[in-house]
Amino acid sequence: MTFLDSLSQKIRNDEPIPWYLDALLTAATPVYRIGMLFRGMQTPVKVDARVISFGNLTSGGTGKTPAVIERADAEIAAGNRVAVLTRGYGATQRLDEIVFLKGDEARGMADVIGDEPALIARRVPEALIARNADRVATARKAVAEFGCNALILDDGFQYLRLARDENVLIVDASNPFGNGRLLPRGTLREPIGSAARATTIVLTHCDRVDTDRLRELEGQLGVICPGVAIRETCHAPVSLWSVANGNELSLETLRAKTVAAVCAIARPESFVATLERLGAHVVEKRFFPDHARIPGEALRSRNTIVTTEKDAARMTKAPANVFALGVRLSDFTL
Repeated sequence: MTFLDSLSQKIRNDEPIPWYLDALLTAATPVYRIGMLFRGMQTPVKVDARVISFGNLTSGGTGKTPAVIERADAEIAAGNRVAVLTRGYGATQRLDEIVFLKGDEARGMADVIGDEPALIARRVPEALIARNADRVATARKAVAEFGCNALILDDGFQYLRLARDENVLIVDASNPFGNGRLLPRGTLREPIGSAARATTIVLTHCDRVDTDRLRELEGQLGVICPGVAIRETCHAPVSLWSVANGNELSLETLRAKTVAAVCAIARPESFVATLERLGAHVVEKRFFPDHARIPGEALRSRNTIVTTEKDAARMTKAPANVFALGVRLSDFTL
């Protein structure tokens, strides 16, 4: 783990950092805010399609991708032509042109479009994946050349250039606002009051907090966003599949199984907790920075290796004992 990775982890976990780094990062916050304030003064561009934005106030780890997959599925089931607009975060290839990929051609292209869009392509093969930093131009092209009438703006809460019909805010109920500080000293992309732009709020990981804390959070959001619907959800495991050949196994396969948990996500502890709830004995933990490509040597073990679907999207080859755990967004009930 590099120094920057270690520092980022400490900030995410609200652990103490040296005073001089604290002062430096705090002083850098106004510089970070200038860009957002400038974007806020621009007039949003409207395109000839419904635009549904999904995003969050904090950086990473909210569980946004399952929400995007759920909505893309619903739009396609309703007969709409769907494009998911992504800036390609996590992609290793820098491209100036707009990239459009779909289904099988997008599944193995995580380096080009990013790991989360590649996962979306696997789960929703009918959706068009469109990658470019200029998502206004991407939206226009998706409408004009591909006839898309439903555009899902992935990670778009801060992308104010494109007008949207729905602004869905994803909030991790177990860690809604990080340490309460703005980037780069904290994990907040914007002040908490910016949640007022939301038209819908989806609380994720509601199964990881007690009822009192959940109601307190909903009350706080209700003051900021009066009248905005709040949905309580959790991430439910639904599949286990071989990364080598795609064959699916029953989730019961994990019960009492000795496994190695290998992942490169923002909240690896939540992945381990899910495996343990399924009855697995997690005896090895190999964690890497969010969106990193897992090195080949980390996929060597005598035990069954379980990774996330997002990590599996980056794997072109994997040993026979590597499996991906699939999850979906599910309504939470006490």
